Parts: sequence; structure tokens; C-alpha cells
Amino acid sequence: MKKKGFFGGSFDPIHFGHLNLAVSMLEKHRLDEILFCPASLSPFKGGMPPHVSKEHRREMVRLAIAPFPQFQLLDWELETEGPSYTIDTIKALIHRSREEASPCQYHLILGEDALSRLHLWKDVEELIALAPPYTGSRSGSHLATMPPLSNNALEVLSQGITPIPLMEMSSTWIRERLSQKKTCHHLIPTNVLDMIERNRLYS
Repeated sequence: MKKKGFFGGSFDPIHFGHLNLAVSMLEKHRLDEILFCPASLSPFKGGMPPHVSKEHRREMVRLAIAPFPQFQLLDWELETEGPSYTIDTIKALIHRSREEASPCQYHLILGEDALSRLHLWKDVEELIALAPPYTGSRSGSHLATMPPLSNNALEVLSQGITPIPLMEMSSTWIRERLSQKKTCHHLIPTNVLDMIERNRLYS
């Protein structure tokens, strides 16, 4: 059975921190593939849409992951309106793999900052059971920040905590730098940055 990672997010914009997390998880957990899934609208953004269009975010992800043969773009959530829920996408992926007679084990790819509000995700206990998370951590031991979930879910989360060299950056900070015309060549792949500048995104 293949092991696939599922990496969701706004990717507004995608940056080297995202790619570093994905490469680390791919290698440490010997994943066959990682699916990058840009969200149409995050349930945690207070109803505020991403700063750039779905089409631009899809293209930025496509460009960023192009050098990595084991990374694939999954744009299902961009085809929907309203908030995107990971549990729905994971269930659809599992259903498709069964229909195609190619069963897969999916794993959520998370940064450690996601743990504090993981308990707020839709049907999170079922989600953790269906796609046990791999969480990138600076120290590899962040039990103190674990969300209030069942003991079974916490055990699954604990098993997936993975020490990796994290890059300290965020899309919010990068958007600020872009709006201030500061260099971001050290933060974003060149082909993505060229597209951002060409289309005057975040300016």
C-alpha cells in the first residue's frame, strides 16, 4: 500500500517553509507522494478570502512543486465555493483510491503551529484516524501544546511528531515584505516570485 502525504493550506503565497516541511516529511517517513491542496477558503480565516485569486494560488503551487517529482497539485478544493474541510477531501481521496483499486494510506502534513487549534477542525477525531498526521517540530517533543482530544487521538498525534529543521517564516510576513517592495528571493522560489511580480500580486 502506498503512503501519501496530504498538505493543505491557503498557500498565499507558498514559500520555502512549506517546501522544507514537505521534503523533510517525504524523506523521514518514506512517503511515495505528497499532495499539495490549496484551500478555497479556510474556515479559520473569519470568512476572509485569500489575498489573491484561486487561479494565482493554483499556479504558484504548481510552479513551486515542479522540481519535485513526488509532489503533486490537488486542486479539488479550489473548485468549491465556501470553506474547505480537510475531512471531506480525505474521504473523497480514500473513496477514489478504492474505486481505482489502488488503496493508499494518507497522512496529514502539519506544522507544529497547527496543533493548538487542531481540536477545532471538522470531525477531527475521525480525520486523525483516517489520515494520521505527521507534524514537523523543532524539538520533536511538544506534548505540552497538544490539543484537547481523546487519548487515542493524542497517541496518534504523538507518534507522528517529527523533529525537523524548521524555517521561521510565514505567508503573512512575506506578504508584508512584498507590499513593501523588500526582497523575498530568500523566501520564495524564483519562478513563483517572478510570477508574483509579473502579475503585481500583494503590492
